[in-house]
Amino acid sequence: MASFQTQSFEEIDPAGDLILNIVEYDYATYNANGGHPPLRTACFKVSRQTLLDVAGNDYWKRLLNGSFQEANSNEVTLKDDSVASMELWLRVFHGTLVEDSYLIPVEQIWHAIELSRKYLFHLEKLNAWFETYWTKLDKKSLETDDLRALLFPCQALEHAGAFAYVTKRLANEVAIHIEELNPTRFRHLRCEGRVIQQLNAVRGSMRGKIIAGLFEPLNDFCRLKCDVHEKCIAAYLEGVKRTEIWPLQHQHHKSNKDVTDSIGFLHWKCSIPKGACYLCQNQLSGANIRKTRSDLMSYWEGLCLDCMDISQPKTGDSDTDYWLHNRLRIWGSRCRLSHTRNTWYFSFMGRPEVMTKFQQEQQARKKAERYHSDQDTE
Repeated sequence: MASFQTQSFEEIDPAGDLILNIVEYDYATYNANGGHPPLRTACFKVSRQTLLDVAGNDYWKRLLNGSFQEANSNEVTLKDDSVASMELWLRVFHGTLVEDSYLIPVEQIWHAIELSRKYLFHLEKLNAWFETYWTKLDKKSLETDDLRALLFPCQALEHAGAFAYVTKRLANEVAIHIEELNPTRFRHLRCEGRVIQQLNAVRGSMRGKIIAGLFEPLNDFCRLKCDVHEKCIAAYLEGVKRTEIWPLQHQHHKSNKDVTDSIGFLHWKCSIPKGACYLCQNQLSGANIRKTRSDLMSYWEGLCLDCMDISQPKTGDSDTDYWLHNRLRIWGSRCRLSHTRNTWYFSFMGRPEVMTKFQQEQQARKKAERYHSDQDTE
């Protein structure tokens, strides 16, 4: 048999008894036959028994201990897999994570999630690794596209803090319609549509709070109608112009953060006309501007994974959960994320398959109630 030409060799388990060869293809180019050429190859020295013990599915049992020829060989070749993401899984399985394991690009996390689907790996086995990965990540350097690409992995790997952080920043920092970013060819990997819907809903809600904070004072600017109240209103509007919300017809080009961090918002400045009454002076002082910014900073904490997941209702019934939160106002009760009402309000959505089942059961209950009601009236 021809020897396998590799670009790298890693001893995941120095005492291992199995060589796992990985061939990764370059989907950005084509060869003369119309196929994709190999992008990189690698081989890993691993323990056959470890893979049998931790994989927990029939695929690996059949491959390594069944009727396939690989069961009688000390070498197995897997094609069309990402080298970096497969190494991550192997190191997690063998408990041999290294510093480089926490430096992989976000794209490789998506590949690792795809491998869990392809080979039926238990995805939750990556949760502890991702927690450490998140602590080591330079979050301040993350740009919008980085946040969009992290959205799905944070949810899939059940990191409540990371998911809240990413969703909060997206709602605050994206000017246009928020969308996630899938850096791979695996189009079936994505967040549920309702997650994107809620992110855009909270972004719009925050924008409404900004506009209200800036313009509602004009509704009752000077009840005393002092001699210079028109000049005071003009001065106030000059102050508004210095914020990034103005002109209104172009405000959709600015994110909420662009507005609240603008010079006009951070350092509100208005000239106070001579003879202005105390009401006008109060409006021109910028107290409402500072309060608006403070309210926006604490408006919500990001989407809460626990509130989203109604498959695990805290009282045993989703309807009861909803009204109990409303009555007790303990919005983050039993959640991993400490949060306030707005976070609960935008997060209480449920996963599609759970919501569908919940709605079907709800309809069935209604039909049963109507049936018994009709029986009672006969």
